[in-house]
Amino acid sequence: MCQDTCHVIRDHEENKEAFAGPRFFIRLAELDMHPLDQLDRKRDAQEEHGLGMCNITKCCTAVCPEHIKITDNAIIPMKERVVDEKYDPLVWLGRTIGRRKAD
Repeated sequence: MCQDTCHVIRDHEENKEAFAGPRFFIRLAELDMHPLDQLDRKRDAQEEHGLGMCNITKCCTAVCPEHIKITDNAIIPMKERVVDEKYDPLVWLGRTIGRRKAD
C-alpha cells in the first residue's frame, strides 16, 4: 500500500526506474540500524535507490497499517544518516586525512 500512495512514483513515470520507494527504504533503514549488520548502505540508498527524491510528505505513513509512523521512525533517520555521511565536514575531514600506518 505505501508504495502505491507515494506520489514520487505514482505521479512521475520517469522516477520509477531511479526511485526504490518507501517499502525498500524501510528495509534499508532496518538493516542499517541493526547493530550486528556491518554493511554501509547509506551511499547506495542515496545514489542508487533515490532516497533523496523522497520529500517526506508522509503519504506512505497515512496508509500504513497499525498506524506505524514509517516516515518518522525509519525514512527520516535514514535520510539524516545519509546527509551526515555525505555532507558533515568532520566526517569528510576524517575520510580525507585518513589514518596513519602503524610501523
